[in-house]
Amino acid sequence: MLDTLDLTVSLDKTIYKSEIDRLMYQLRELQNACWNKKLPVIVVLEGWAASGKGRLVKQMVSYMDPRGFQVHPIWPPTPEERKYPFLWRFWEKIPAQGKISFFYHSWYTHVLEERLLERVGINQVPTVPTLMAQINAFERQMVDDGTAIAKFWLHLSRKELKSRLKEYAKDQLTAWRVRKEDWKQEKHYDRYTSYAEEMLVQTSTGFAPWTLVEADSERWAQVKVLTQLAATLTSALDRLKIQLPTPTLPPQTQLEPTELDLLAQVDLSLSLPEPEYQEKLLQEQVKLRKLQLSIYKHQIPVLVIFEGWDAAGKGGAIKRLTDILDPRSYFVHPFPSPTDDEKVHHYLWRFWQRLPTSGIIGIFDRSWYGRVLVERVEGFASEIEWRRAYREINEFEAQLTTAGYVLVKLWLHISPEEQLERFTSRKNDPFKQYKLTDEDWRNREKWNDYYVAVNQAIHRTSTPNAPWTIVAANDKYYARVKVIETVVQAIETELKRRHHSKS
Repeated sequence: MLDTLDLTVSLDKTIYKSEIDRLMYQLRELQNACWNKKLPVIVVLEGWAASGKGRLVKQMVSYMDPRGFQVHPIWPPTPEERKYPFLWRFWEKIPAQGKISFFYHSWYTHVLEERLLERVGINQVPTVPTLMAQINAFERQMVDDGTAIAKFWLHLSRKELKSRLKEYAKDQLTAWRVRKEDWKQEKHYDRYTSYAEEMLVQTSTGFAPWTLVEADSERWAQVKVLTQLAATLTSALDRLKIQLPTPTLPPQTQLEPTELDLLAQVDLSLSLPEPEYQEKLLQEQVKLRKLQLSIYKHQIPVLVIFEGWDAAGKGGAIKRLTDILDPRSYFVHPFPSPTDDEKVHHYLWRFWQRLPTSGIIGIFDRSWYGRVLVERVEGFASEIEWRRAYREINEFEAQLTTAGYVLVKLWLHISPEEQLERFTSRKNDPFKQYKLTDEDWRNREKWNDYYVAVNQAIHRTSTPNAPWTIVAANDKYYARVKVIETVVQAIETELKRRHHSKS
């Protein structure tokens, strides 16, 4: 692929000046159009060291409104960033609607320079093929959510690469930009080229294709990149004008014939008498407290997500889960309706921002499952959006577990009769009335719709590495103990797995 590029191509200075001026005015107009149409844009610049990426970025933004874009120079991850899934630091930087994000280097650094420096290998976890699959999933999710992506690989001949590095190294004003990693690219030119070839083949997709740029001539490279960027933005804006009819599918008011009624299989009569509850609760809490020290020593991130019916007892279960824990090594984050800032990003964005780091227990009161539950039932997400969310959720959770997370997913299940009794109790208790809202009553009226949505969410997102646990919660004592037992078992299983993998 790369060896077919004609690196001798060049551009006359007069033609270059004329083309650049025209393209820069065009890009400024396109930036305004993206802002008005709320189109988010991601521009990825990859390629050899000294291939002109810095000058290209400066050229691109020189005519743009600085309030509408941000340039993200990507360096090797810090020790803190390495404690998260590798895409975490890029999710934090994805553009809001109408904004443009320029990535000077990007997530591809992980399968290029990191690989060259042997920080990522074929036998390491996650493997290079896994990383590329995760990148493809990430970019597809961005495009499905309405983001335009333009990716450029700036290619240099070995002779030109060496010449530029020497030139920069001699100049006091540019010498600081030449890193030892840049010289490694030149030294291992053929190997780095093979890594780039593999990356380009595996990640040039219909929704996010690569543009290969002959960069021995900087003038040629700049005009080619700007021309393609203008074409990408124009095409994305044109697609917004096409009003495709929304596909009409039969409403999901009942389970598919192949889907079991998982909630109906839960024995809601399970209970614990108070003396037994107090004894078991303390036992499990002590186990969890000891395990908190173990996950800190082994730097294991733990994420526990709570979903369930209104008044199912999530708050009480979370309180008992955390009562004995060291507060310096856990946090609880409730997720209410998204804020205005969160609404102009991909729906997973706010959850990526709250992930626990290594050695920490994160507890989410509600989670990304809102996409296929409340947003589905209440119509806040279109049918296309919530249907594709099952795949997006499975991909997200696979990235977490591949990165070493213990992921515990809990659905607290109660009967409609028990819910009504708890609602009535809250209504009549002046100390608990604040817990009961008009929204709770409205949700109850749609019990059957939620019942189908919950069943399908559990069916379609319960995987070997991220299974659901449905907790019988009519009896709060039983539910609280079951929750802690489930968390303890999940952590113990991960500790044993890591022990066996080392032996």
